[in-house]
Amino acid sequence: MRRWSPFILVAILLGLVAGALSRSGRAGIEAISLLLDVWSVAREGGTTGPPWTTITYAGPGGEDRRADLYCDPSSPPGARLLLAHGLVETGKDDTRLRALGRAFARHRFLVIVPDFPGMRALRVGPGDIDEVAAAIEAARRVAACPPAGAPTGVTDGSAPPTGRAEPPGLPTGAVGFSYSAGPVLLALDREESSRHGDFAVLFGGYDDLVDVVRFLTTGRHRDLGTDYGGEALPEGRWIVLQANADAIAGPSDRAILKEIGRLKRRAADADIEPLAASLGPSGRAVLDLFANTDPARFDALYLKVDPALRATLEALSPARSLRRSLDIDLFLLHGRSDAIVPFTESLKLGRSVRTSGAVHLALLGGFRHARPHDDGEGLAWEAIARYPADSARILAVLEDILKRRRESP
Repeated sequence: MRRWSPFILVAILLGLVAGALSRSGRAGIEAISLLLDVWSVAREGGTTGPPWTTITYAGPGGEDRRADLYCDPSSPPGARLLLAHGLVETGKDDTRLRALGRAFARHRFLVIVPDFPGMRALRVGPGDIDEVAAAIEAARRVAACPPAGAPTGVTDGSAPPTGRAEPPGLPTGAVGFSYSAGPVLLALDREESSRHGDFAVLFGGYDDLVDVVRFLTTGRHRDLGTDYGGEALPEGRWIVLQANADAIAGPSDRAILKEIGRLKRRAADADIEPLAASLGPSGRAVLDLFANTDPARFDALYLKVDPALRATLEALSPARSLRRSLDIDLFLLHGRSDAIVPFTESLKLGRSVRTSGAVHLALLGGFRHARPHDDGEGLAWEAIARYPADSARILAVLEDILKRRRESP
């Protein structure tokens, strides 16, 4: 067997080192590092550290709103990234968001994670679009990582003081998870000016909330004339019922529907008949819709519910409410076995959104609802090896996002 010459081995080693040190090589290594962080998000648990600081900004009605800011004070930022939580009671303090904030901050992003009161209280409404729009506007005013102890308010429209020249026109990305994907896209729809390099990432998003309710109640979802079966999360219908209860007219019915949702989430076989018997006609129509499991009855039941509830679902649906062509690149990621928002919603969204930028769609077999199948199990590199196709798709998205950063001065 022919032995390798030491000179050939050294040449190969030097070539590998040179490749790693080249600009493209460094970019590839950085993207792989970030990929490991993405797969690790569900595994970090309670080990995440605090943000660099917390900023305040003006909400839609001038109220004080708070957002965590993750950044590296030793490195000038190359872009901003806003992470919008969905219907989760921990809000901006969700450990997955904290892990992502820290990960992207290590790669020269200013990461802003706002707290949305309605979503944190598990309520939905058109006002969520206003909340996200105010957060994006505030995020655009943050141009650098403030030094420790610096003022953190951005309500006056100025960025926090930084002590160094601030790079103009940082690109801004907005990331929406699950329910917040709709408000993120609809908030960007309100912006009239084009900003080079801006983008949106929607993970587990949707095109039409009415079809999401259809899936959660009947287990069916449709695309291009094909009717798909699926397994919906059993408590999903009751989560959405609770979230939308405030949209109906009768205050007493709202309280009863919320209690029904709470009971059914706690125990699938909970007896709700005494509560249901006290509902008025409007509340009963809503309960009939969410309790139904027959696909053939869905459309008729939907037309019977309170017009205010229908208006809420439709106002929050990009398919029904986007007004114009957007000026952003759009990345759509969706787990194929998502049991809350079916993957067909991202397929439809990719076709229905009008944008002057590119639309990238990635369906992920190793993910369910915006998180890995095996979250909390094993190491990140094991997940990469187990789901190579997913990893390649996510890596391509991360490489694109990293390229959008402004170069360090």
